[in-house]
Amino acid sequence: MHDFGEYLPFDAVLHSGADPMEYHNQYAADWSKIVHEALSEIEGGDEIIPFVRSATGLSPKNTRLYWMGDQCTTYDRFDGMQSAMVDLINSGLSGFGIGHSDIGGYTIVDEPLVEKITRDKELLWRWIEMSCFSDMIMRSHPSSAPDTNYQIWDDDQTILQMKKFTEVHVSLADFKMYLMNEHNQKGSPITRALMMNFPENLAVRSVIDQFMLGENILMAPVFGDNLTTREVVLPGPTSWTHMWNG
Repeated sequence: MHDFGEYLPFDAVLHSGADPMEYHNQYAADWSKIVHEALSEIEGGDEIIPFVRSATGLSPKNTRLYWMGDQCTTYDRFDGMQSAMVDLINSGLSGFGIGHSDIGGYTIVDEPLVEKITRDKELLWRWIEMSCFSDMIMRSHPSSAPDTNYQIWDDDQTILQMKKFTEVHVSLADFKMYLMNEHNQKGSPITRALMMNFPENLAVRSVIDQFMLGENILMAPVFGDNLTTREVVLPGPTSWTHMWNG
């Protein structure tokens, strides 16, 4: 986990004498470049996968994997589970093809006099489902306060939920490898906004709660507690088959 890379203070004094405000964005690119150079100099460096959260537009050439930062343990589209999905499809359009998020989110709030934000069992389950289809790597996180939040090992049901979607993730390995190779050759995003696959369909340009895995799989995550149904946009012209029941 090659963390940080975006915290250069504006009043820093740099050895080069450069203005820290002018160097601020370049710092993120150099952060990844240094790791890329270090791995190229050691035996087995090509087998190591650093993942990074900060970048500029030139960073993908030096980075093998991204993650979407430290979302809150909520469903919302501003800094929760949905924001991780939105980040992933937007970054894919900008050349950052291989990414993922912390399953279950990271940041919690458990302080007096403010609204409490912690991870419950349902949010964790929903995030596992989304990550299976949106991410190239499935990685859980205990959060910023592990004892306060629901974990994948807390009960047998949740262990089996993680097992089920880990097995689906493994079953998609060849397809995901195909998409990664396509990304390497053409720059095509792996996790895609619907508008990329259906550019003539104006209605899907405003859809920010669904995504495509490549050209063939559409996923509509559930963003909310105690929801058993949701409306889904099925763009066309094409036909769709439900993955679970045919």
